[in-house]
Amino acid sequence: MTVTAAGTAELYRRYKALALAAGAALVLDAPVRELAGAIDELCGAAEGTPCAEPAADLRRLVQRSARGEVADADVERVRASHRRLRRTVWTTQPCEYVPCCAGAAHDH
Repeated sequence: MTVTAAGTAELYRRYKALALAAGAALVLDAPVRELAGAIDELCGAAEGTPCAEPAADLRRLVQRSARGEVADADVERVRASHRRLRRTVWTTQPCEYVPCCAGAAHDH
C-alpha cells in the first residue's frame, strides 16, 4: 500500500484524537469501551502505514483498561510509539506542533 503524506497526516490526526480521549479517560478513571470501535476502525485504516503500530498499541491499552489490567508498561508503550509516529509525521508535516508563522520563512 502506498501512503501519501496527506494520508499519513489524516491517520495521525485520528490517532491523536483517540489517544487524547483514551488518556483523559484513564486519568479520570472513566470507561474507555466506547472508544474501542473507533480505534478498531483506525487500526484497519492504518494497516501498512506508519500509524499501524501506534494504533495497535493504543488498541491494546484500551482493551487492557476495559479489563482493569493496565500497567505502567502499557502506557509507556503507547507513549513511545506515539513519539516515533510524531517524528515520522514531522518529516512531511513540519507545522504539526510549531506554529507555521514561527519559522524564519514567514519573516516580513
